[in-house]
Amino acid sequence: MGIFSEIEGIIFMTSWNTDGGVFRHALPIVDWMVKKGYRVKVLTHYRETPHGFNLNVEDEEFVERCYTLQGKRKDELRTLNTEIIFDALKEGYNLFVAEDLGMLPMEELLEIFPRIKKKAKTILVNHDNLPKPDGSIFWKFDWDCIINFLEYQMDFMAKHYPRDRLYFVEFPTFPKPNIVKNKVELRSELDLPKDKKIVLLFGEYDFIDSFEVLGKYRKEHDDTFLLCLVYTEDQKNLITRTLEEKFGESYDDVRIEISSWENRAKYVMASDLVVLDKGRKKFGKGAVLSSTAFQIIGWGTPIIARNSRYFDVFGDSIVTYENDDDMFEKIGQLLNDSEKRRETLKKQEKFHILHNPERISTKFIWIFRNLLTGGFKSPNFTCGKLRRIFRKPLFTARKDLEITSENGEKVRWERLVYNSAAFKVNGIVYLIYRALGFDGISRFGLWISEDGLKETLRLDHPIFGPREDYESPRNLNERVKEHLKFFGHAREIGGVEDPRITVMGDTIYMLYTAYGDTPKLSIAKMKLCDFLRAIECGFSYEEWQSLWIRGGPIFDFEDKDGVLFFADSGFSFGDSDDSQDIVEELAQRGAFLIHRIPPDMQILRMADLRKGSVGETFEMPRPGSWDSLKIGAGAPPLKTKYGFLHIFHGVGLKNGTAVYSLGSILTALDDPSKVIYVSPDPILEPEEDYEINGWVPNVVFTCGAVPRFRDSGDVLDGEDEILVYYGGADEVMSVATAKVRDLIPTS
Repeated sequence: MGIFSEIEGIIFMTSWNTDGGVFRHALPIVDWMVKKGYRVKVLTHYRETPHGFNLNVEDEEFVERCYTLQGKRKDELRTLNTEIIFDALKEGYNLFVAEDLGMLPMEELLEIFPRIKKKAKTILVNHDNLPKPDGSIFWKFDWDCIINFLEYQMDFMAKHYPRDRLYFVEFPTFPKPNIVKNKVELRSELDLPKDKKIVLLFGEYDFIDSFEVLGKYRKEHDDTFLLCLVYTEDQKNLITRTLEEKFGESYDDVRIEISSWENRAKYVMASDLVVLDKGRKKFGKGAVLSSTAFQIIGWGTPIIARNSRYFDVFGDSIVTYENDDDMFEKIGQLLNDSEKRRETLKKQEKFHILHNPERISTKFIWIFRNLLTGGFKSPNFTCGKLRRIFRKPLFTARKDLEITSENGEKVRWERLVYNSAAFKVNGIVYLIYRALGFDGISRFGLWISEDGLKETLRLDHPIFGPREDYESPRNLNERVKEHLKFFGHAREIGGVEDPRITVMGDTIYMLYTAYGDTPKLSIAKMKLCDFLRAIECGFSYEEWQSLWIRGGPIFDFEDKDGVLFFADSGFSFGDSDDSQDIVEELAQRGAFLIHRIPPDMQILRMADLRKGSVGETFEMPRPGSWDSLKIGAGAPPLKTKYGFLHIFHGVGLKNGTAVYSLGSILTALDDPSKVIYVSPDPILEPEEDYEINGWVPNVVFTCGAVPRFRDSGDVLDGEDEILVYYGGADEVMSVATAKVRDLIPTS
């Protein structure tokens, strides 16, 4: 995790230090990159031609002002100082990012654009609400890629640019403010009342329509204080005069505030509620969103807004109202210590985490590296394929086997078997496979082989199943009814899914999806000696259940496809204990985690979970490729002399049908987050009948791979063969093989 040598420098041509949405998009990304040590230069407009209002702050040392905005030319100002761009290119900057092209001096930029493309990869961050007319100069730029932050933009840009140049990257939230003062201390600093419930409004929103409800609420609740922040004295006078004329009263305080975003954060954190209202008639067209909400969400104060397209992307993390009565009621809920307030703050925190600067900025970094490396290809290497050993399933479900389920009822627990974890100890291969029962509940079974191909032992009962609240839906019967209505039977209604196993020292660590109310990546562990003893002694399902130590969900949001691995060599770590704080134990052991916040994969050290990190972007879907829709981790990576070999899954469209295939990734040994190579084509894709036809058609999906002639954890060389176990069409278990040198470059 750090600077990649291919990125020599990044030029951002964007709005800067203003109140506008373009700046609010650029700042979190630029700020993160600068702090991480990337060489960044921001080229922005003169203060005399601002995009919105200039903030009353000093420019940073990496900022240069060198152009007028489109449509705001001034005779005394040079429309575009091209020398600044050329000087940066001479200094080695090899990435040129333009934000909101329609705002920039397009004629002058187009004239020098061919010279820019000779020295740098060119990226457009599209802020346009609607497509420009077909004959517009806007379409004459030949960008290497275009980044969009709303799906609507992807559709109209695809009419003018190839799909394989179009990327989707969400709008970022702002960093968490580095403010240690509590609400009382902030109110003292800002000279705000300490005994009131403060409702805050901002200058870029409508103060008049919302006041009708806010004024009424204040009359009925005299502990309410209405505060609004505006940009100019004229705005302040206009609002005060208009409200006095219409209602005979105004806000308790109208302040002029146009300083830094950190100062705005103080006001937000000192308040009890923020109201964002675009007005009764402003519903927005095209790619509109509230950049203000992205800026302040997650700062510890609930947000309420009039329902419009500006807030669609926030889902239920922002409370919206339809009319005055609805607004009045919800303000009352949010201003009190109610369940609604607590739940809203929790959802806003999740939204901030999922759109935080680290995750969004590293998406940009991934795109930059993908452009500069030509798609993470190796010029002298042609990737091979996995070879099916049997061209038939390795094993299938035993549909008549019964167990006593978790609620005491008899159930046939193997309707389907697929997606198996795999590990190899002392020459023995252990597969912990997912079994979906006829009751719609998933559990894990155990298959054992002395050579990895022929069955030595297979238990008649599961070794792991749902036990905790987060592993089953709270209202199981309702979910069953829904499935009966839509599918005619219970499909996948809960339980434990898709195990991945990593062995370290004396401990088996298992990541899996706990499918309760929502799918959550969860963790459990067991001593290796206990695992082997349970097999030897013939433990029952209940006895196996008691052996596993469960650590619960890793994240408090929907998450899947997690793998653990250790960058440090060998299995020489000390023994683990019986603590349920498995995350802390893995943090101390230096473990890495790869997981998936759709549609991408993220990577982080387990120790970074303490800091609230969800990780940097590890890999993204590639537009126009076999993995263009979504990707996720497959087997825990295998350590080779050349780096870590990852077998991952990707989903793309083939003849209009979604297809799950497997690919390979090579990452650096000294920096496991650094991707060196990604297979341009699948190394395994559905071809056999049992992969094409089944419970979920057109699927090959892996959760485990082992060396064929070595143990898990051994360092492999190019001639070593691996066994990749995979589920076919979510119905059967299969196996394929290849040599390491066939899947990754070894030079």
